[in-house]
Order: sequence, then C-alpha cells, then structure tokens
Amino acid sequence: MYTWSLEFRGFDVVTAARVSDGLRLAESQRPDAIVTDYTLPVEDGFVLGERIRASATLAESPLVLVSGRAFVGNSGDRAAALFDRILLKPVLPDQLIENIAAATLERQSAKLQRQLSDVRARLATVPRTSDVSRVLDALREVVTDDEMPAALLTDDAAHYIAANDAACTLTERSRDELLSLHVWDLTPKEAVDGSREAWARFVESGALSGAYLLTVPSGKQVATHFAASTDIVPGWHLSLLQSIPPALLPDRTA
Repeated sequence: MYTWSLEFRGFDVVTAARVSDGLRLAESQRPDAIVTDYTLPVEDGFVLGERIRASATLAESPLVLVSGRAFVGNSGDRAAALFDRILLKPVLPDQLIENIAAATLERQSAKLQRQLSDVRARLATVPRTSDVSRVLDALREVVTDDEMPAALLTDDAAHYIAANDAACTLTERSRDELLSLHVWDLTPKEAVDGSREAWARFVESGALSGAYLLTVPSGKQVATHFAASTDIVPGWHLSLLQSIPPALLPDRTA
C-alpha cells in the first residue's frame, strides 16, 4: 500500500525485506529518505537505524520508523536518537508522505546551515583577498562533490558577484548572466516585492533560511530550500540552495 501510494505521488521506491538487503540498496542508491518497520526478519528496525547512522555515506539520511509498537523508556530514547520521525500504526499514506517530506526538508536545512558554518570557519583560516572566488574555493574544500549545493554570493546591493556551477545548473543561466542580476531577478514577478522585503530582513537579521521559488528563463518555476548568511566575508553574503524533489511538494497531487 505504501509503495503504491508513494509511486503515485512521484517517488521512486525500492524495497527490501531484511536489514542486510535494505542497507545494501541504500548504500548503492543513496535514497532521499528511508522508511522502515520495527519488526523485520532476523534483525529489527533499530539495527537498520544504527547501521545507517554509522555509515559514512548514509548517516544524514532522513529515517522514518513506522511501527505498531509504542516505544517508551529506554526503547523510546533509542528510537528518538535514531529516527527523524516515529509513526504509530495505523498510518495513512498521506500521513507517511507528509512526514517523509518534513524530515527530508529538515535534514536538508540542517545540512545547508552546517555547510555555511564550515565555509565561514574555512575562510577564517585563509589569507584575506579581494577575490570573490576564495568563497567558492572554501565551499569546494568543505563540501564533497556529490553534496555540492548551488552557491550564490551577493554584495550589499543584492547584486550577484559569484556563482558556482551548481547555481548555473539550478537556475539554467550562465555565470555571466547570473552576475548581471540582482536577488529578486530570479523571483517570480508577483513575488518581487516580497523578495525585496525578505532581503531587507536578511540584512538586518544576519541569516535567513526556508523555501524559495525561483524562475528559469523558460518561465518554469523551481522550488528550492535555502540557507543564507550575511558577511561571510565583510560585505559579501552567501546563499546555498538545494532543489526540492517534486514528490515532496504539497501540491503534487493537485
């Protein structure tokens, strides 16, 4: 039932009956999220959760536990330490999908925030120059290629002054084109005023994160999640973005 519902929503689903098979599939396919029951043949869902969290490649995967068993006391603490969401059966498919989406976006947000922090720490150790490329160099040094977010660097006037390859791919624009734009030039026309207000709040608060809808030259709108920090270098402000898989969007079935 869950597989059918997830596939109908747009997810690509792979399944396994045993912990060993599930771990092998997860290592090879790197899923956006992992869902498990507690009661499994041979080993239980806690064993899977522990092995996922111990994996160098899967440790940050969103994990959702769906079980008919209520976990309390020590088992409750163990479950809370391993899983992003713990759902007590009966769980309707829409409820499962909502929790997968929320857990995935929370993990994505935390990763972007950590990457921003790592870039700031890395920049504190390198010589200060006026070359904006050193910010993107610092990002490459602290983030592996398979986790590289789109990176856009702006000045105090909200004008883009640097962009990485992932940003060009996400926005479907060349680097030269991006560097001719301001932050709100990527925003749908009806949201430009809100984008300008968000920029003002960002500059005042020093940080901003959340969902962001951008437009590409074809007119298509792309849903993303972003985290941004002011003065990553004095006067330069860095935004990191990841696209949101369409299956995670709430209006997918509309």
